[in-house]
Amino acid sequence: MGWRVMMVALLLTLLGGVFGVEAKSLYSYTDDKGTRIITDNYHKIPAAYRAKVTVVEQETDGYIGEIERVGELVGSAKGFVIPLPGMSLQQSKVVTYAGIFGLLCLVAMNFSRSEAIRALALWCLVLIGIGAPVLVYIADDGAAAIMKNKAAEIQHKQQDRLSHVP
Repeated sequence: MGWRVMMVALLLTLLGGVFGVEAKSLYSYTDDKGTRIITDNYHKIPAAYRAKVTVVEQETDGYIGEIERVGELVGSAKGFVIPLPGMSLQQSKVVTYAGIFGLLCLVAMNFSRSEAIRALALWCLVLIGIGAPVLVYIADDGAAAIMKNKAAEIQHKQQDRLSHVP
C-alpha cells in the first residue's frame, strides 16, 4: 500500500512541476541601427550585443497562463513536448516521451496483479534508463554533435596552418 501512495505523490509532484508557476525570461538589446530587439531565446542574441542585454523576468501564472502553456504544449506543431531549459527540441522530446513511458511502466508495475506484466514493465524501465540518455547524447544538438563540430573545426584550422607553412 505504501508504494501506491508514493506513486500518487510522485505523479502529483511531476504534474505540479509541469503545470506550476514559471518565470519566463525576456531579453532586450539595441543593435547598431538603434532598433530595440526583444527575444525569449538568449542564444539568438549575437555575441557582440550580449554584454548590453537587459533581462526581464515575466511570470506566467494563474488560470490564463496555464491555458496558454497547455495550448503551447498540446496544440503546437511540435507535438506534446515539455520544453526543457538547456536542451534542444529533439532532446526535450526524448526526455518527455521517456518520462511518460516510464510513468506508465511504474503504474503498471505497482497496480498490476500479473507477475508477467510487472516483469515486462521493469524490463521496459531498464531499457528506458539505458536508451534515453543515449538518445539525448546523440540528438542533433546533443553532446556528440557538438564534439563532432568542434573536432571538424579544429581539423580545419590545422589544415589551414599546414597549408600556410613554407
